[in-house]
Amino acid sequence: MIRSLIRRAIRHQVMIGVKEGTSESQISAVKDALAALSGKCKYLNFAFGYDLKLPSGQNHPAGKNRACTWYADFASVDDYDAYAKHPDHIKVIEDCIKPIMEPGSRAAIQFQC
Repeated sequence: MIRSLIRRAIRHQVMIGVKEGTSESQISAVKDALAALSGKCKYLNFAFGYDLKLPSGQNHPAGKNRACTWYADFASVDDYDAYAKHPDHIKVIEDCIKPIMEPGSRAAIQFQC
């Protein structure tokens, strides 16, 4: 009952694979660019992680792990929707993410947390 009274955040979780030859500095540029959106896009929380390239993840029967993941938490669906279409977010996608992303490798989900 109490849990239903607590407003829950909206988490946007993304994973991507990267093209062969992508440098660590290019992946770091994605992390930095996404983190820089925090003030403009009302993140409550943000984290970015790199795959550890463990054998179990690289040789998984369902497919290889993605190269990196990030999430951003938002206070509401409206805040998430504003972020999704924010011009600076679109610029990060176009300038930093798309050039290194392996086509078809993006997976994302939005959920309450």
